[in-house]
Amino acid sequence: MNIGVLGRIILTILGLGFLIFIHELGHFWVAKILHIRVYELVLGYGPKLFSFTLGETVYGVAAVPLGGYVRLEDIKPEDISLREERLPVLGDQPLWKRICVLFGGPFMNFLIPVFLIAIIFMLGVPSLTTTVEGVISGYPAAEAGFKKGDKIISVEGNKIETWDKVTEIIKENPNKTLKFTVQRSDNKVTIDVKTAEKDGAGFLGVAARADIKKFGIFSAFYQGFKVTLESIWITLKFLFLIIVGKIPEGLNAKVIGPVGLVKEISVGIQEGLMVYLGILAQMSIGLGIANLIPIPPLDGGKLAFIGYEFIAKKPLKIKTMLVLQSIGIALLVFLMVMVTFSDIFGFFVMGG
Repeated sequence: MNIGVLGRIILTILGLGFLIFIHELGHFWVAKILHIRVYELVLGYGPKLFSFTLGETVYGVAAVPLGGYVRLEDIKPEDISLREERLPVLGDQPLWKRICVLFGGPFMNFLIPVFLIAIIFMLGVPSLTTTVEGVISGYPAAEAGFKKGDKIISVEGNKIETWDKVTEIIKENPNKTLKFTVQRSDNKVTIDVKTAEKDGAGFLGVAARADIKKFGIFSAFYQGFKVTLESIWITLKFLFLIIVGKIPEGLNAKVIGPVGLVKEISVGIQEGLMVYLGILAQMSIGLGIANLIPIPPLDGGKLAFIGYEFIAKKPLKIKTMLVLQSIGIALLVFLMVMVTFSDIFGFFVMGG
């Protein structure tokens, strides 16, 4: 999208702000559904531009449109010294309610990509057709007489509807003669071709024609769910490989921080709307997973506190909770500084 530097900056800020606010909105909605008191929901940070009260909740819009925050029923820091020795996370609500509220934020980060990806599929995505776009000289397809524009109808009597099916049959039959039926202009032509072998799989030497395929709303959302679940699984697997130090050779593994996020979104904006939406979807998944890491004060850390409460049948001691939170905050700050330094260093080395 050719919108200039200012436009890219605005869309980058709005994109990041959207992902953060959606996370907070997840906590808010679950709390409201479960009748847990919500004191405040604010879009943005900094001084409030305006606010209003509806029921028990204050709704507001702040000056800096980078995310937002929700203030739920919980123990206020100033009240800690005035209360008993042990305090539960999210007040005295039942355990299952508190778990649901904490999962609400990451859940929204997993749900939003479904919609973003569905929009991409409805706008149209590149898709390989069953029409031949190119024939490589010197390979079986060229020698057998395949031509650009041939539409493959069947292989060995099997009806062909996708290019994936064509490649599957070819790969499974190295050094074998296959019968292809193709539509060439107004005629159906039968071509017998013996496949070659490459890396143990069959090879023909043809390339498919790509086209833009637009999906209907139901099939688009199906793809949205499918791609989102696959992305979550791949991200978790990738994170595990990073932790155990078993990243496959040649795979470029890098954890990015705030500067890297801004750069990725900015690049996505330049590439076009669909790339921008795709990057936001992947970052939303990453944000959801990151918040489930059991480090306080992340949602995962609070869930760990609740897990202790469930097993021990009592909340953590206040002093223990505060110490763990301080360690967690220090660790997060350290990691943030490290990845930000890596972002900036990489930015200048690679020339931005």
